[in-house]
Amino acid sequence: MSTRRITQDLTLWAADRPDCPLAAVLSYDAADPCAVRLAFVQGHRETVVYGFARDLLADGLHGPAGQCDVIVGPHEYGTHLVVALRPEYGYPFVVYALRDQVEDFVDRMYRLVPMGCERVDVDAWIERILGEVAS
Repeated sequence: MSTRRITQDLTLWAADRPDCPLAAVLSYDAADPCAVRLAFVQGHRETVVYGFARDLLADGLHGPAGQCDVIVGPHEYGTHLVVALRPEYGYPFVVYALRDQVEDFVDRMYRLVPMGCERVDVDAWIERILGEVAS
């Protein structure tokens, strides 16, 4: 049985506090083929979650990508990526991620659902949204 979901544990470093590493998880689910999630983790609980386009993450490996809530781009030293996050409430902040970990995640993501093969079950999506509205 092949998995339809992949994850990558990350250690992130805040640009203004590199001495305090942050635990995070990148995840991708083929059921939502155009999106990735970046969740900050404390203990066993997700504290803050960002959802954004998977192409933004892949494009950010090669140059600055994104706007508004999430911007990803290479760090000047090449071993890290810079991820700028703007929460709905609060102040924007910047974290650094190891480039190799993100590249591995992106490679596995595109092996699971190759570029151009994203398919969304629109009926199931509408049913899910209507179910959330009704509850």
